Amino acid sequence: MNVHARSVSTDVVVIGAGAAGLAAARTLHGRGIDTLLLEARDRVGGRAYTLRTQDGAFPVELGAEFIHGSAEATMALLRECGERTLELPDDGVPGVWEATQRVLDSVDLHGADTSVDSLLKSARAEDAAQARMLIEGFDAAITADTSMLSIAKEWRGDGNDTRFRPADGYGVLMQYLAEFVKDRLWCNTPVHEIRWSDQGVEVDVVRDGAPIMVRARTAIVTLPIGLLHEESVRFSPPLPAEKRAAVEAIGMGPVIKVVLEFRSVFWKDSFLLTSPGSAFPTVWSRLPQPAPVLVAWAGGDAAVRLRERRIDPESAALDACARLFPKIDIHAQLVRTHYHDWQNDLYAGGAYSYLRVNGADARARLAQPIGQSIHFAGEATCASDAGTVAGAFESGYRAATQVLEHSGR
Repeated sequence: MNVHARSVSTDVVVIGAGAAGLAAARTLHGRGIDTLLLEARDRVGGRAYTLRTQDGAFPVELGAEFIHGSAEATMALLRECGERTLELPDDGVPGVWEATQRVLDSVDLHGADTSVDSLLKSARAEDAAQARMLIEGFDAAITADTSMLSIAKEWRGDGNDTRFRPADGYGVLMQYLAEFVKDRLWCNTPVHEIRWSDQGVEVDVVRDGAPIMVRARTAIVTLPIGLLHEESVRFSPPLPAEKRAAVEAIGMGPVIKVVLEFRSVFWKDSFLLTSPGSAFPTVWSRLPQPAPVLVAWAGGDAAVRLRERRIDPESAALDACARLFPKIDIHAQLVRTHYHDWQNDLYAGGAYSYLRVNGADARARLAQPIGQSIHFAGEATCASDAGTVAGAFESGYRAATQVLEHSGR
């Protein structure tokens, strides 16, 4: 195939080489379906973004980091590629968990929906403050916008069971999947328009500075919900009204993450720490690995507040650590910092999704294909494991299965 040709053809075009797109493309490629995987970035992984510490010994996760819930798809892939998992220390913050539970236990799961903010305003002030910190941080929630019922159902289930992380980071897994489709993977190839009909799709991209039209029977769109909100990729004709309604019912949570490398592990056995009142309310280490790394995390409203106050994130992260370890000269210990603001990421528009008020079935509606031409995948389309790498993998498998069923394969 001449990549500089004005147009190319394939059976299936997959848009986005994050976890969902890689899973879908690998599945279809393995079944003999000619598949072209398009990625705007110069790397695979999407919102899983792994760097290394200065000495190369440990991963630095600027995006996805933990394994949530049972995560069968993630665990199976980790075993397949030979990457170990690490069990996290049992080092929660009991007061925060208990306060959140008290607030959410008051929710009638069969009642009318309202915002998390409204729920917190009706709770005891002390419990509300603790619950707000946890829900903002864990769910990247904008509490005035987030569905109370969705949060209550999530926390009463077992989806928040977070006990493991990939030992060498998610990057190893993403690169492993990319190897299966490397000859049919185009990075640095942003998509500008998707024209669709019952006859198939035409996707306009730019590759090596030249416009190319990709013709395919089917497209699998794995764009993050933030980009679907912004309509940064144009659909022609526009998405049907019911699909747009599903998109608008799902929010995209902002996250600012700063990873700090230090000269020594001065926090000893500490894993998860909270710093109420700090611009970064949550800080954690890479325990059980002896990595000289602390992660400062601001999610949801906390990320919005940090940005609105125009605070330098790296300085704010150091200040949060200084409050937690007042006897340590934090600045003298610092080696370097890594920083990512996911809402300002051109190809993400946020970190991961949450349901807006009365958005209960929005994920399932978004997951429905448009005829046989366009299929949707990504964590925002997974009702059971939304917001997670596991959910993204599952959605990619589901979309690939839909395509195979339509093709009779």
